[in-house]
Amino acid sequence: MATEIAQRMRYVKQAVDALPIRSYNPPDVATQQYGFMKFDENELDSNTRLSQYIRLNLDTNAETVVKFMQQGWRLPTPDLIISITGGAKHCDMSARLRKIFQRGLVAAAVTTNAWLITAGTNTGVVKEVGEALNNYRYKNRKHGLDVPCIGIGSWGYTAGNEQLDDQPNSNSMNMNSIKSTRSFTRQTQNQTLHAVRMDIADEYCVKNYVVKEKKKKQCDLEPNHTHFLLFDDGQISADTVLPLRAEIEKYSRKINTDTKTEKTEEAAAAETLLPIVMVLVEGGPSSIKTICQALESNTPVVVIKDSGRAADLVADLHACYYDAENTTGGFPARPKTGHVKGESRESEINAILTKAQAENDWVKDIKSELCKALDNHKQFVTIFRFDSKRHNGNLEDAILEALFNAAKFSGDDNDKHRRIAELKLAMAWHKFDYAQKHLLTDKTISKWKEDDLRRAIVDALRRGHVDFVELLIEFGTPLEKLTAGDLEYLYSRQITGDQLPLKYKGKSTTSIKDKFYFDYFRNIGHVNMNNNITSLDETRPLGEDAPRDLFLWAVFLNRFELATYLCSKTWNSVVAPLFGAQIYRRAARLTLDSDTKQEYEDNATQFDIHATSIIDRCFENDENFAVDLLKRPTASFYDADPLPLALKSNCRSFLASKCVQRYLDNEWFGYINYKRKAINFRIFLCTLFFPLLPIFCFFLPYMARSARDHSKVSQPTMIHNVIEPEKRKRVTCSPKLEKLSYFYHAPIVRFYYYMIFFVSFLGLFSYVLLVDYFPFNIYNERRSGIQNLHIPITEIILHVCVWCLIIEEIRQFLFMESKREYISEVWNWIDILAICLYLVGFITRFFVVESVFAVSKIFLCLDLILWYIRTLHLFAAYEKLGPKLIMIFNTMRDLLFFICFIFIFLLGFSIASWSLLATDNQVTWSYNSDGSLFNVTSAGDASGLWSWELLRDVTNYGVWKVFWANGTDAYSAVAFVLAILFVAIANVLLLNVLVALFNVTIQNVENQSHQIWRYQRFLLVFEYSDKPPLPPPFNPIYYLFSFVRYLIRKLKSLRQRRRNVTCEPTPMELTTINGDRIHKAFKITDAMQRESAIADDYWRYALKNGRKDQVEVALQNIERKLHDLKERIQNNTTNQLLNNDI
Repeated sequence: MATEIAQRMRYVKQAVDALPIRSYNPPDVATQQYGFMKFDENELDSNTRLSQYIRLNLDTNAETVVKFMQQGWRLPTPDLIISITGGAKHCDMSARLRKIFQRGLVAAAVTTNAWLITAGTNTGVVKEVGEALNNYRYKNRKHGLDVPCIGIGSWGYTAGNEQLDDQPNSNSMNMNSIKSTRSFTRQTQNQTLHAVRMDIADEYCVKNYVVKEKKKKQCDLEPNHTHFLLFDDGQISADTVLPLRAEIEKYSRKINTDTKTEKTEEAAAAETLLPIVMVLVEGGPSSIKTICQALESNTPVVVIKDSGRAADLVADLHACYYDAENTTGGFPARPKTGHVKGESRESEINAILTKAQAENDWVKDIKSELCKALDNHKQFVTIFRFDSKRHNGNLEDAILEALFNAAKFSGDDNDKHRRIAELKLAMAWHKFDYAQKHLLTDKTISKWKEDDLRRAIVDALRRGHVDFVELLIEFGTPLEKLTAGDLEYLYSRQITGDQLPLKYKGKSTTSIKDKFYFDYFRNIGHVNMNNNITSLDETRPLGEDAPRDLFLWAVFLNRFELATYLCSKTWNSVVAPLFGAQIYRRAARLTLDSDTKQEYEDNATQFDIHATSIIDRCFENDENFAVDLLKRPTASFYDADPLPLALKSNCRSFLASKCVQRYLDNEWFGYINYKRKAINFRIFLCTLFFPLLPIFCFFLPYMARSARDHSKVSQPTMIHNVIEPEKRKRVTCSPKLEKLSYFYHAPIVRFYYYMIFFVSFLGLFSYVLLVDYFPFNIYNERRSGIQNLHIPITEIILHVCVWCLIIEEIRQFLFMESKREYISEVWNWIDILAICLYLVGFITRFFVVESVFAVSKIFLCLDLILWYIRTLHLFAAYEKLGPKLIMIFNTMRDLLFFICFIFIFLLGFSIASWSLLATDNQVTWSYNSDGSLFNVTSAGDASGLWSWELLRDVTNYGVWKVFWANGTDAYSAVAFVLAILFVAIANVLLLNVLVALFNVTIQNVENQSHQIWRYQRFLLVFEYSDKPPLPPPFNPIYYLFSFVRYLIRKLKSLRQRRRNVTCEPTPMELTTINGDRIHKAFKITDAMQRESAIADDYWRYALKNGRKDQVEVALQNIERKLHDLKERIQNNTTNQLLNNDI
C-alpha cells in the first residue's frame, strides 16, 4: 500500500510542477497542500479507503485543472460526465425516491464509465450521492471497482480545513522515501493486514480529516468521494466556485476518447466531445442559476420530480412549456400536459410561480431567467418521476433519454455527427434495440461512412458488446480496415481489468500485446518475430489478419463470449479454437486461484469442443479434405500445425475426433492397405518370424504413394473429387524396394518390433535374475561354460539391451520440443526411475562384497518390476485394454489417498500399542514379602532407550504382536481394545470408502472409455512415428546411419553455398525481400474458403443455441428470485397475522 501511495504522490508532484498549479497565498508559488486524506482517526491499514485532495487558487485555468486530474490523479478517461446539483443543506426526499435515486445514479455511472461531479459537501443531495457510492463499493469490493466521484468546493467553506493545511514533508519524494517504501513493502508482505505505523502515513501526506464540531457558514467534506478540488479565494463562500465548476465540466468534455488514428478536423470536433448530463435534486436559487447556465450551453438536465423546491418548480414549469407534439425517437411520447399556447399557458405559469413564491422568496429573483431558459431549451429537460411508466422507475433510463435529446436537438446541422453521438450513447448504455431500430437499419446504413463504422466497431469491441459487433459486421463493416493502432488501443484500454495472467519480465517499454504474445506463443510458429515487426506502423491496416488478431485480443483480455464470436470470423476455423484452448490452458497453469483456474479450464474445454465439431463437420462433408486439413500448416495462424498444437493444448476431444482417428489409421499403417482382412495379424507374423529380414512383407497389400497422398493442397475441390478415383484404379503394385521401405516406416511395424523386443528383454532379464546372476568373477571360476569369464554371456546381452534403451530415452528427451511435455508423461517417469535403479544395480554389481552384491541384486529386481509395469503402455494400442489401463492409474490415485488415511490411524495405533506393551521392559516394580513397594527401577537409568530399532519394533509389534499377545495385564487389555478399533476403522469404514471411490472412478472412465482410448492411441502413434525403425539393441546402427547421412547432407549444402556465393543478393535486395515477406498477407486458398464455408454453418448453429442457453439461465434466475420474493412476502404476512393475534 505504501508503494502505491508513494507512486501516486510522485505523479501529483510532477503534475503540480509541470502545469503549474499555484496556491492562493502566495500566488506565485506552486501549491504544497495536496495528498491523501482519511475520514477517521484509526491507524492506516490495507482496508482503509483514502481520498485525494489538492488546494488550488480560484484563478486556476479550467484547462489546467482538467489536465491535472488526468496527469496527477491519473483518472481514467470517462465516457460520460454526470454533474449533480441541488439541495446543498438539506434534501427531503421520501425513502423510496431516495433509494431509486441512489440505485439509478450508480447504475448510470458504472454502466457508462462516468465521472460524478458534485459540490463535495457532506449535506443535502451530495450526502445522498456519497451513500450511494458507499453501498456500491461494499457490494463490489471483491472486484476493486471504484467510481470516480470528484468534489469541487471552496477551501474557505470547508470545515476543518486546518487539518489539511500542514506542509508535506519535503523529503517524501526523494530516494530515501523510495528506499523506505521498499522496506515498508517487505514488512507488509510478512505482516499482512497489520496496522501501518502513523509515521508512514505522515510521510506520504495521509491526513486525518475528522470534523467533530460543525461551524456556522462552513461544511465538512463528504467521506465517500474519491477526489476533492478545493479552490481558495480567501472567502468563506461556496457560490464563488460555481462559475469555475461549470468551466471545468465544459472543458472535461474535450478529453480525447477516440483511437490513435488520423481524423479530419470536422470529425475530430465531433468525436472529442464527451456527453454530459446534469441531475437536479431539490435545490434552491443557486441550483436554478446552475441549470440555466447548463441549458444555455445545450447541456441536458434531468429533474427529479417530487424531490422538493427547485426541482418541483422546474418540473411544473416544464410541463407548461413543453409541446406535446415533440416526441423522442425510441422512447414513448411524453405525456400531454393539457396546456395550450397563449393566455391559458401564461396564466398557468403565473399560478405556478405565485404558489412557489409564496413558499420561497427567492423565486422572484430567478423566475424570468428560468422561464426564458425553459422556453428556449425545453427539449433538453427530462422530468423523472419514480412512479411514471415512462421510465419504469429507472433513473438511468431518464439520463439516457436526456442524452439522446441532447444529441437530437443540439443544433448541429450535420446529421452524421448526431448519428455518431447517438450510436456512442447506445453503445455506452448497451441499448442494442434502439440502435437496431433507429441507427443501423437498411435505410440508414447508406448514410454511414466507412471510417465512422470502423470507429464504431472499435468502440463496440472495447466495450465487449457482442451484439453491436455482430450488427456492424452484418451491415458490412470490414474488420480488415482496422489498423495496428486500433489494435494497440484495444489492448491499452481495459475496462474490466479481468485479463489473463502475465509473467513477462522483459523490457518495460514492451507493449501489452507483445507481452501477451511472448508469454503465450513462445513455442508456436513464428508469432513473436512477425508480430513485433509488423506492429511498428500504426496506420497499417490489419487486412486478412484482423479476425485472428482481434480473436487473440479478446482471449487475452478474457472476454470469452466476444472471443467465441470473433473465432467464428477467422480463417482456418479448425485451428482458431485450438489457439484459444492453448491460451486458456497456459493461463490456468499461471494462475493460483482455484476458481479462476477452473474457469480457464472450462473455457479451454469449450474451445476444444468447437474445434472438434468443426473438424467433424468437415469430415462428414469430405473425409479426404478433412484429413488434408490436419496435414497442412495453417497460413492465417503463423503456419502452426493442427495436431502438435492440439497436443500442446491438451485438446483430448479434438484428438479423439473421427477425422483425427482416420488420420491416425493412415499414419499407423503407413502405405500398408489397412482395409484388407486380418491385416494386423499378417503384419504381426511378418515381424515375428523374420524380425530383421521380413521376406513375407513383400506379400502384404500396399498403396502407392500417389494413392495415399491423393489430394494436393492447391487442387480445386471438383478436380479432387473427379480425378482421384481414376488415380486409385491405375495403382496396381509397387517395386520390392519401395515395399521394404514402406514396411519399415509404418509405425505399426515399429510397434510390433518394440513389443517383440520388450517381451524378449523381460524374458532375458527374468532368466538372468533367476539362474544366471552371480558375483563378479575374480576367482577364475567358470561363467556360461567359459573359464575366467567375469560375468555370464546372458548378463552381458542384458546390459547391452538396457544401455540401448537408455540411449533411446536420451534421444527422446533431447529431440522433444517441449521438455515439460516429457516430464508430464507418467511413462517417462517410470523409465527414469527404472534407469536409475538399473544404474545403481549395475555399478554395485562390480564390487565383490556380500552386502554390496545383495544391494545390486535387490535394485535389479526392483528394476525388473518397473520394466514389467512398463509393458502396460503397450495396451494403449487396443481399444478394449486401453481404458482399463486408465482405470488402473486412476484407482491407484485413489489408493494413495486411502493409504494416507490408513497410515495416520496406523501410526497412532502402533505407537500407543507398543508404548503400552513395552512398559514392563522399561519399568521394574520391586515389592517386599508383605506386598509393600520398596523400589522402582528404570531400564538404562531412564536414559539411552532410544534407538533406530525402536521404529521397527513399533511397526512390527504394534501391528502383529497385539494379536498374539496373551498378557492379562491392563496394558495388554487396552492394546487389544485399540486393535479392535483400528480393525473396525481400517477394514470397515475406510475400506468401504475406498471401494466407493473405485466405483466412481471406474464409472467415470467407463463413460469416457472410447474417447480416452482414442486419445491414448494418438499418443501412441505420435510416439512410434518418431522412433527408429530398428528396436534395441539394434538402434545404434540406425543412429550411426543417420549421423553419416547428416554429414553427407551437410557437406552437400556447404558445396552448394560456395557455388552460389557470387549469386547472393545485395543488402538492399535482402531488405526488400524481407520487407515483402513480412508485410505480405497470407494467400486465401480454395481449401481455406471451403473450410470457412463449412465452419459458418456450425457457428451459426452454435452461436444461436448459445444465446438460447443464456436466455434460459437468465429466466431461471428470474424465476428463482420471484420464488424467493414470494416466500418472503408469505412469511411477512404470516408474522403480521401472528402479531395481530397476540
